[in-house]
Parts: sequence; C-alpha cells; structure tokens
Amino acid sequence: MIPPFVLHIDIDAFFAAVEVMLRPGLKGKPVIVGGMPEERGVVCTASYEARKYGVHSGMALRTAAQKCPSGVFLRGRYHIYSQISKRFFDCLNRLAPGVEGVSVDEAYIDLRGMQYFYASVYEMAEKIKIVVEKEIGLRVSAGVGFSKLGAKLATEMAKPGGLFFIEDEKTFLSNLSLAKIPGIGPHTLLILQGLGIGRVKELKKTYPSLWKKLIGPHLYSSTRFPRKTHGEAKSFSRETTFPEDISDREMIMSHLSYLVDRLSLYLIEHHLFTGRIEIKVRFGDFSTFTRRAALGFSTHGYHNMWKVSLFLLNELLKKKKLPLRLVGAKVEQISKQRDILPFVCLKSERLSHGVRDIRERFGFSSIFIGRELVLERVYPVEREGIVLKTASLTK
Repeated sequence: MIPPFVLHIDIDAFFAAVEVMLRPGLKGKPVIVGGMPEERGVVCTASYEARKYGVHSGMALRTAAQKCPSGVFLRGRYHIYSQISKRFFDCLNRLAPGVEGVSVDEAYIDLRGMQYFYASVYEMAEKIKIVVEKEIGLRVSAGVGFSKLGAKLATEMAKPGGLFFIEDEKTFLSNLSLAKIPGIGPHTLLILQGLGIGRVKELKKTYPSLWKKLIGPHLYSSTRFPRKTHGEAKSFSRETTFPEDISDREMIMSHLSYLVDRLSLYLIEHHLFTGRIEIKVRFGDFSTFTRRAALGFSTHGYHNMWKVSLFLLNELLKKKKLPLRLVGAKVEQISKQRDILPFVCLKSERLSHGVRDIRERFGFSSIFIGRELVLERVYPVEREGIVLKTASLTK
C-alpha cells in the first residue's frame, strides 16, 4: 500500500506566537495582532487564547475588542515576522528537496524520494516537525495526506501543535463537513445547506458535477506536486488601511511609495526580481479595484517599480470620485535571475542598493524617499520603519 506523501506544515497563530516569544509576559494572554481596538482595520492573527472569545483573522478590530475586552492588541512588527519566515523556509529547504511555500507561515512538502533516509513516512514527518520547532522556537502543526487538500485538512485536525496522519483519505474527505473545505464560501455553503447537503459525500452523491467543480480541482491538481520548488512565493504584497478615508493625492502617493519601497528592499535582500506590478485600492464605499502591468524588464529597483505603480494608481483613482480606505501593492512574476541585462536601469538599481546598505547599517528609518516624509506627521517612526496603523504582510 502506498503511504501518504504530502506533508503540510503551518506555524500556529504565527504573528501572535512571535510576539509571545519575544515578550514572555504575554504568555497565556489573548493576543490580537493587527492594530489598536479603537482603530479601523482587521485582525491579522489572534492567539488561541483570543480565539476562545470568537476572535479570528479578518474580523474588524472593533468587533474583536467587543468580543474580547481583555485582549492585548498589537500593531505588529512585520520586519521581524519576515525574518522568522525566512528561517522557517530555510529550515524546510534544508530538510527536504520539494518545498512549496503557500504563505509566510505554511508550506507543502513532497515526502517522496526521502524514504531511504527514514524508517517510515510517519517518522519522516515527525522529524521535520521537531527540527522546525527547535530552530524557529515556535510551535507548528502538521498533517500528512495523499493530496494537498488532504494534508491541509489533516493539519487543521492537528491544531494546535499536533501531527495528524490520514490513512484513508477518501473516507476522511467524504465524512467532512463542507464548511471545512477551502474554496467553499459562506454563500455557496448556505445554498447547499438549504438543499439539505452538509457533507462532502452528500454533495458527491446528489450533485456529482458540482462536487467535481468544488472538490475535484483540489484532488486532481494535488497529484502533480511540483518537484523543483524551494519555498519561493509567486508574489509578494504589502497593503495598509488608512486611519480614516483619504482624498489627498499626495498622502495616498506617500503611502503607496512606502509600500513599494518596502517591497523593493525585500526583493533586493532576497536577490529576487519582479516582472509585474499590481496596485490595489479600496474606496470609502468598500468597492475594490486592482490594475496590473508588466515591467519593461525584471528589476528590484524602487524607481523602476515606482514609475509603473504611480501610473496604475492614477488609473485606479479615475474609477470613482470618493476618498480611499486602503491601498496596496503586489509584485508578481518573481525570478532569481534575468536573461536580459537592462543596462538602462542599472544606475537606479545601484541607487536602491546603496539605500539598502545604509538601512542595513543604521536602520530603515535612517533614510527615506522624499515623498514618504509626509507620513512622519501621521505615524510613529521606529528604527525599522514607519508604524502604519493597519499594515499587512502577505506572501
């Protein structure tokens, strides 16, 4: 019998866990990372103590404060989370040849080909979990299955801090509630429940074509596990919700410039290049729009990225004559090298490298791009950068 071969590993309550690790006095307290309770914005991560009160990621901060009055609210320190995420993936890549990063704190690992180093797949998974926890100092949950969907759901069964194996994935998935399946949103779930369908096996029996559409892709794509991935993400993004809706174009540009600046620094530090930029805006009425554009060449220089970002922002601001609630930037088509050397941009890239060297020595806030200085009037400034009210880091 073929043993399960996909391991999913996830750092428990990542941002909150890092804060507790760095501030031992927070141990056992309901920690909520994302911003202050009186601010607008959403929860990024809640510790398990906070989750007992019904607090979860994506919940409005003010709602979280109502549910958990004793919660310890923190804005978060994303430069630290990024450093620990790098250690996490460095560890995984050293332990296994096939690693696929999903976000800053979770990954899939292909266990095939490693059977010669361990007595069983179970010993293999347990060893990886133990080593990761020892090296990053945080608790992780892990699950082993025959597909990515199975492995991820196994991890959910293992939380917090456990390790769960699926022996019979077909039976396991069949008995699951549809509410646990990724990709089935609340609206679809409500409709299915109205039809008397609550479990995967009921969906497959009654509406096989719908089952194939909702469940099938997770299973079919999982059999083609990428063999040459090493935890690099396909994109990186930064976004922030403003303390209050903004109409001032200079202030909007300052926020976006800072986000692009952070992305440029991240790419340079990790020796990566981007070939495409996407800008996101959310207006005061919560309508959200994105636009993307390919760069003329792969780069990690701020000035080349900013030119495209500014153009996309101006196009998006034409959508509505309303103040903005949120702005974000994403870099896509990530690569470790480029085929054509863009001589025309080397000067601006060298400038970005020089700025990075100064920041590495004296801190991010030792040097700012001129258009970002207006942010100092609104937000606190620390050595590692401007403390935006509700910044988010995604990977």
